[in-house]
Amino acid sequence: MRNTLASTFAALAAFACLTPAPAAAQEADLKIANPSAVIDTITPESVKALVVEMGVKDAQIRDGENNPVVTFVDGNLPYVFGITGCDIRPGKCLSLVMLIFVDMGASGITADMINARNTDSFFATSIKVDDKVIAFGRGVLVDSGVTRKNLGMNIAVYANLVRDGIKHFSSQIVASRGLPGTVQNLSYGQGQGPVRAVLPTPAQLNAALKSYDAALKSSSAKGRSW
Repeated sequence: MRNTLASTFAALAAFACLTPAPAAAQEADLKIANPSAVIDTITPESVKALVVEMGVKDAQIRDGENNPVVTFVDGNLPYVFGITGCDIRPGKCLSLVMLIFVDMGASGITADMINARNTDSFFATSIKVDDKVIAFGRGVLVDSGVTRKNLGMNIAVYANLVRDGIKHFSSQIVASRGLPGTVQNLSYGQGQGPVRAVLPTPAQLNAALKSYDAALKSSSAKGRSW
């Protein structure tokens, strides 16, 4: 399956490095309508519309534990986009939370491994959901407004870097077992490998969204994302 979002990132790689985009990347800019339009509240409908414009197929709005979520599969990875920060500003939801859940099996991923990864990678946060499942997430704050282009770029970069996170933990499994890297292959979806990207249970989704919501409420930082 084509990695639509990750492919979009390739044309925007300079953004991830926080350096000026070359002319070629600018010409291959996000193909979305009204890129300069300002978003100051997150809704499932607006999120779905944006990812569809970016090339995602079959995006759907589903009932979440507390709020609707947007789900879709891209490049064999099942994405869940949730909404938090809905009780800070009257009538607005301030944060888009992008999540992918991965069943690590009996791999023994520890909290120290999670913390070490989060120290090295600030753009996609790793969360230990339970003994087997970890989530890779990214929260984007739209308080005071961000453009549709900005939000789309965040989505594209997240889609690429989250794959790096999955591969990172897969390599940790290989290293811990003393196996050569070619022995253990990362498996997405319903494969038989030791690492599988999965849709979360309602409890797992609720726990992950609550962790981001709590971080948003407790933080006094004024940045747009964390």
